[in-house]
Amino acid sequence: MADIIFVSKVDFWIALILWVGSLSLILIPLWEWRWGKSNSRMRNILLMVILLPFAALMLMPFFGTKYILTDSQLYVDSGLSTQTIELADITYITPTRSMTSAPALSLDRLKIEYRNKEILISPKDKPRFYQEIQARNPKIVIEKKYNF
Repeated sequence: MADIIFVSKVDFWIALILWVGSLSLILIPLWEWRWGKSNSRMRNILLMVILLPFAALMLMPFFGTKYILTDSQLYVDSGLSTQTIELADITYITPTRSMTSAPALSLDRLKIEYRNKEILISPKDKPRFYQEIQARNPKIVIEKKYNF
């Protein structure tokens, strides 16, 4: 089977927080200089240059979060880190709305249990994700209804 890339579902409010936060890091020094709150143009430019990598770091998950399903593995790429999970190790998948920190840009998530560990992901096309992962490992138990 061919490798399949699943992009993360993105909740509007998470995207808003990421974009507003990162743009604020850049625009606040510009605003201070423009409206006379700071007399030093060099200070503001230096501050923008220092804060630019932090703004990019905040946006990296927005552009880089994806899940790659191969014949034998699930790669979870959050832009900042990559995790490799063997499909043979996955025992259970269930929907969740957990707010735990995870490589997911939505609260509409799947909890994947493997080797006494778990990871939360949020593939945009859940039905296809279920179908493809089950085709690669039919032993995985998939619960499709939320358990709160």
